[in-house]
Amino acid sequence: MSPVLDLLATALFATAATWTALRARTGTDAALPLGLAFVAVASALRVPAVAELLKTHAPGGTHEVAKHVALVAGCLFVGVWAYSTTTGHAPRTRHVALAAGLVGGAMVALAVASGPWTTLDLDAQSSGRPLMWVYRALYYGAFVAATATFAVSCVRTRSRRPVRLRWGMDVAAAGAVVAMAWAVLSFVAALLHEPGSAEPYLVLGVRTRYLVLAASVLLTVGIVGQLASSAAFARERRRDLGHLHAFVVATVGGGGLPGSSAAVDEYHRTIEIFDGLAALALHSRRDDVDHVRVAVPGSPREVILAYQLQLAAARRARGDAPSVDPDDWSDLLADDDALRRLGRALRDRTSSEETARVLAGV
Repeated sequence: MSPVLDLLATALFATAATWTALRARTGTDAALPLGLAFVAVASALRVPAVAELLKTHAPGGTHEVAKHVALVAGCLFVGVWAYSTTTGHAPRTRHVALAAGLVGGAMVALAVASGPWTTLDLDAQSSGRPLMWVYRALYYGAFVAATATFAVSCVRTRSRRPVRLRWGMDVAAAGAVVAMAWAVLSFVAALLHEPGSAEPYLVLGVRTRYLVLAASVLLTVGIVGQLASSAAFARERRRDLGHLHAFVVATVGGGGLPGSSAAVDEYHRTIEIFDGLAALALHSRRDDVDHVRVAVPGSPREVILAYQLQLAAARRARGDAPSVDPDDWSDLLADDDALRRLGRALRDRTSSEETARVLAGV
């Protein structure tokens, strides 16, 4: 059964690494697929066939050290990705690679200095080699630090996000907690390992490979699910804001500013939306809310505002002077989510029949 579990963990991380690499757009995005790729390598080195191949053709200890270095490097990259995603502060990928290289190089140097090794598990050969305690401290310390950073980053902003934009990070954070439990149990097992024994010490009778599988499933499902949910939300957001932008450009004018990239185009679009709404607000009236509520009873606030925009646009098109008592829309349009809801209301929740009723008598 264990080879199947190891293969499953490898397949999960390799698939996630490939999928995120195809979605990467910037240098910062590269940290996640790189990290997942390293973890996939570490998982592959747990597969018996791969492990035996490396043990046969490489010097003793190479298999264990390579597995540990790949895991630590992967966790550092993934932890930095989660930190940058939730805080907006993105360390350069080459700096993360340098840190991973330094930690991995130190681990290799300690293992070489403590040699020679056979093909047995390192824990079974570490008795009487004091430098291996430094190796273990570096290995498990770096792993727990990176994984804890990932877990804390996942839950840092959860209260400010809707469920659809946080469930993936919640699942991934649970996977990180399981991974930290594996690290703690593995370190305790190394402390309690009987010198000369080829069998690993089982802390509380727990076989750590099942923790590895659980962490692999939770982490990959959570990360991929989070990215997929975020991508779907971003598509909806672009569609909603695009409709609001089209309405503003049609009623106020402007638009068509060329951009050097999609991000610049989005920035221009946002500016044009705010400029257009400011122009329409000059032709709004405070009693428009009551007028719309009578014409379209039971409408939520964003639908009422959508009809208020159409009232203001009709007055502007007719050449009316600006209102002496314009309505204040600043609170209703204070954030990106409010603009998105307004765009959706204009697109999906207004009708020509209700619009005619609202505009009647104006």
